[in-house]
Amino acid sequence: MTSFNLIFKGEIQEGKDRHKLSLALAKFLNIPESKAHLLFSGNPISIKKGLTANQAEAMKAKLLSAGIITHLKQVPAAVSTTQINRPKSEPEPDFKPTTKLSSEPTTASVAPAVTYDGLSARWQRIFAEFDFRQTDKLGYFASAKSQPHLSRSKKEQIKGQNVINFNVLAFIFGPFYYITKGMWKKGLYLFLLTLGLNLMSLVLVSFFTDRDISKVLYIINSSIYGLTANYDYYRYYKLGETTWNWMPKWMASGVGTVSLVGASLVGVVLLAYSEMMAANNVSIVQDGYLTGYRQTTIGQAFDGWQACNKTSWREQQASNGAISVIYQCSMNAEQVKNLGKRSLVFVTGQMDDSFLAQIDVAVLAVSFQINIDDTFEINGAQWALKYGEGKTYSPFVNPSYVLKDIYANRLTDAVADAFTLDNLVINHMPHKIN
Repeated sequence: MTSFNLIFKGEIQEGKDRHKLSLALAKFLNIPESKAHLLFSGNPISIKKGLTANQAEAMKAKLLSAGIITHLKQVPAAVSTTQINRPKSEPEPDFKPTTKLSSEPTTASVAPAVTYDGLSARWQRIFAEFDFRQTDKLGYFASAKSQPHLSRSKKEQIKGQNVINFNVLAFIFGPFYYITKGMWKKGLYLFLLTLGLNLMSLVLVSFFTDRDISKVLYIINSSIYGLTANYDYYRYYKLGETTWNWMPKWMASGVGTVSLVGASLVGVVLLAYSEMMAANNVSIVQDGYLTGYRQTTIGQAFDGWQACNKTSWREQQASNGAISVIYQCSMNAEQVKNLGKRSLVFVTGQMDDSFLAQIDVAVLAVSFQINIDDTFEINGAQWALKYGEGKTYSPFVNPSYVLKDIYANRLTDAVADAFTLDNLVINHMPHKIN
């Protein structure tokens, strides 16, 4: 006799609350609520077996009225291929069912599925949220617009989003976190991706500014790992995904893996070499001496200048290949304004208080040009006095005046040279001569 099995594949009617239905169905099937997420794992579940056609249709309609979509699977009766000859004196066995078929629910027969029992409570919450959104089927971004997620209140949506949003350990440890979780391929690919983006960013930024953006790049890199780790680990743990679907197949092959490791090692070596070379050029200047000032090294004199609140060193390469080391001294704006006031009064007889009063940032930079033979020489000194809304007074000053101040551990000549008549005229600053 033909019978039917009632199959559930995780489908529900549009507009229904998936979370509530999962709990109700778990109760209906005598499954613990902690296992309710397995009902929506994508694996088919036999809700009821051995039903007649009428019983199967009745139960299917009942579940559909609650919003649960099921399917009927016809199971043909077993056909005996061997006939057993029994003695005529032996009666035929009288087979009777030991249990009565009923339309009442029984414990569901769940197909093998990935369970989360071995995970921490935190990871179980994260995975349950992904399962609730059907993220394994829809993908990360599409699942944010899934019906189950949007059917919740705004408060519950935000709460669920916060569960999966960010992984602090991945933010801190980056690719090493991926490797410890078994996702070494994705970790190395992300490392290569961020390395390439960093190199391109450094090249592009160098055309517009000399500022050091390494800290910004570090935060961006770490944020990429922090934002992607939870989703990547979910797909790795549940689906066994080691690379992304959009990647070419060869990248997941043995050849791709070897190429990946090789490229990663080359990237690390190049990055380390570039950092070493940059540090080497800075060290050449810091450990060197200037003619006429051999009482102490440049690094000790410049970093020990009491006029500075903060000092920094960096390497800069021009478009023509020339390499310079830039020293910057950030000063207290008030002391620069007071010295500037004296200089303006001396040069013009008056001063424009509206200009000086607005100065809030004072930075003096000294540039050292690196020669091919690793010798160096000072090739400029320039102020950056910021005032008003995005305005900057950036006069060049005589490096010899700056050196006198640094090695005498004072601040006079470098400021006075910034407010000479020539500098005021060249930089179009307001002035008036009596």
